Order: sequence, then C-alpha cells, then structure tokens
Amino acid sequence: MVIDSSLVGKCSEPQTFRIEGDAVRRFLEATEDPALQDNTATGYVPPTFPTTFRVPIPALELDMAKMQLLHGEQAYEYSRPLRIGEEITCVAQITDVRQREGKRGSMTFIVRELVATDSAQQHVFTARSTSIIRQSRP
Repeated sequence: MVIDSSLVGKCSEPQTFRIEGDAVRRFLEATEDPALQDNTATGYVPPTFPTTFRVPIPALELDMAKMQLLHGEQAYEYSRPLRIGEEITCVAQITDVRQREGKRGSMTFIVRELVATDSAQQHVFTARSTSIIRQSRP
C-alpha cells in the first residue's frame, strides 16, 4: 500500500466505547497515576485514557513486517472531562500525510485526529496523534 497525501480526509466508521471503572483503574495502575496514592481516583478518568480506544481507519493499512512505526506526538483538547459509565462515540480521520528525508532514509508522518462525542452528540474531546513510518530494510 502506498502511504501518501491521497489518504488525507479518510475516516473510520463511528465506534462507541463505554468508560468502565475497571478499565480506568487498570489504566491508572499501568501509568502509575498519582491519583492512586492520593485516593482521588474515585470517578477520575485520566485525560490520556482515550489512548486505549482503537479506531481503525480502513484506508490505512500498516504492514508492521515491512515497516517501523514510531509514536511521534499526542495532544488532547477537552470540552469537558470524561465520566465513568458514559458512552463515547469516536471517529478517526487522517488530517495530514507528509514525507521527509532523514539520516536513515525516507520517513512518512501521518497525523490522525480522533473526535469524540457523548450520547447527546456533544463534543467531549479531540485527540491528535502523529505516527512516523519508515520502511524496514531487507
């Protein structure tokens, strides 16, 4: 598959996730969130929790046997905090694809945006992530 600017604008199907308390607790433990030590974790959903949401974009097929994938950047913009027990619907979209030459060859940067709404179709957050892809050497 060719990864180029023709992917810009490609979207996922909407996918709904329920914010489960057990999943949030496991995330807090895995990230050693200070809220666990302060006993303030009750009802708290960390702003980085959406990294657990997997929303594939069908047009973007990455063959990890032939590519090296690096996580370059992640940013979140919230309209309000997430709440345990609520359902969030997410749509992922490719917003930018660009090529750069590096010391070890060509790199492709893919910027994805994940927009989440609640059951009332109100915006909750937008997450932007950049992935860096290099072709593996034979």
